[in-house]
Amino acid sequence: MRFLQRLSGIAAVAAAGVAGGDLLLWLFAGPAAEQPLVGGSVMIPASAAPILAAAVALWLARTAPVTRGALRTARALGVIVAIWGALFLLERVPGAAFSVDALLRFDYLRPNGTPATGRLALNTAITVTAIGSALATIHASRPWVCVVSRSAARLAALVTFLAVVGYTNGEPILYQIATAHAIALSTALACLALALGILFADRGKGLPSILVDEAGGGVLARRLLPAAVIVPMLLGRLWLYGERHYGLTSGGGASVFVVATTLAFVWLVARSARVVHAADLLRARLLDREQLARHEAEAANQAKGNFLAVMSHELRTPLSAIIGYEELLADGITGPVTEAQRQQLGRIKASARHLLQLIDEILTYSRTEAGREEVRTEIVAVSGIVDDAVGFIAPMADDKGVTLGVTSPPASLIANTDPRKIRQILINLLSNAVKFTERGGRVTLDVTVGSDRMQFRVGDTGIGIPAEHLQRIFDPFWQVEQQATRRAGGTGLGLSVSRRLARLLDGDISVESTVGRGSTFVVTLPIGVAFGARTPVAADVAVPAAS
Repeated sequence: MRFLQRLSGIAAVAAAGVAGGDLLLWLFAGPAAEQPLVGGSVMIPASAAPILAAAVALWLARTAPVTRGALRTARALGVIVAIWGALFLLERVPGAAFSVDALLRFDYLRPNGTPATGRLALNTAITVTAIGSALATIHASRPWVCVVSRSAARLAALVTFLAVVGYTNGEPILYQIATAHAIALSTALACLALALGILFADRGKGLPSILVDEAGGGVLARRLLPAAVIVPMLLGRLWLYGERHYGLTSGGGASVFVVATTLAFVWLVARSARVVHAADLLRARLLDREQLARHEAEAANQAKGNFLAVMSHELRTPLSAIIGYEELLADGITGPVTEAQRQQLGRIKASARHLLQLIDEILTYSRTEAGREEVRTEIVAVSGIVDDAVGFIAPMADDKGVTLGVTSPPASLIANTDPRKIRQILINLLSNAVKFTERGGRVTLDVTVGSDRMQFRVGDTGIGIPAEHLQRIFDPFWQVEQQATRRAGGTGLGLSVSRRLARLLDGDISVESTVGRGSTFVVTLPIGVAFGARTPVAADVAVPAAS
């Protein structure tokens, strides 16, 4: 897997090494550069130069995504390589009046001053043109251009693979299309590496996507494909060797080839099937464990929700009693109260109401998390909901020195909705705005009405929210100011609860923010919604909570 993922880079380095070494041989080795190790042809400088350029281009574009500068350079080199090969193809057209190999004189590469030029073989010119075209369109955004790139790379791979097989089996017709010129083995190997590298530069499409897949198909392909390429070549070579050295007849050689190929692939298929079967068994066991862990997590989450709901409900009763007794004491029913005592009682009441708000916030979150939050619609005046929410927040804004501006809807605006949930949403958003706005700042609430929807825009001149956090602020218990640096309290549930309540009312909440300039939360809700035949369920009227 790691080799396939790095194949493009490996191919680029290998091709550059072969082409660069060939150029160095022509520069320093003199006549020895014209002596091929295998076959009757050598890589000439006119072949090495485009291969080296293509290797550089492949290295720049070896893995997607590629930087814009690197991609442009790679495509430009691809265009040059394609033009280079196309010129050698055009000079073979009957009646062509130019000779590219006569123009490309590499005399300076030869110590003895003799020309080091030569016409590219026909299959070499086809391969170079195809590789250049593939590189010129590599990593294209348009699907049809990607098809062109992959098709050109496949053509280059096919031509060079035929040449490699021809050299392996000693069959010149596979690597020498024209009798005068033949593609060199080193050229064929370098271009084959480049073609494969181009195909694996984008591993999200075609056969490369299957080969790098972790699923069973990818495992099977990685095991069978190398054998499908190498085994027939080796057995074919043995067949020819038997015919040439041991007098094996064509029929006998073909029979031996068929039997050996069949046995080899039966063994490979059986071995690969065992591996895939073992992987499937392991995957099934892991799936069973994952399902068990999921069920346990769901049960734990349900238990958490039930615990929060029960505890929140039980804690509200004594807190409500504390608030009631505080009011009795403050009113002097049980006896005279001094001014100092009245101040202390006010602090007790404020702390108790704040704790009650946090408990109600957790209670609402647990109900929405469990899907038990009910929508109780009624015909209400929207202005009354806005006045209640603003009246709840106004003391908090006054204490902090924040100006609270409100644009109320017309008194005639009537909505069929759940007023308690809208009130809680507005209180959560307004309290957050006041909380994160410095003294002397401003918080606004504007209400606008459309044909069938209404919008509540809560804006502030506070600290703002970084763009990377605009979606996370709606996650439960997540806050922009983390524990180490936070300046304001809260559970981190207000925005999460508000969005869930808005969506429960067939609406939503969006946010716009600029760091240092403030934020604007937009609540969009329908004016009248038929929620179906729901039977209203009696429930505690929650005191709206602020996060």
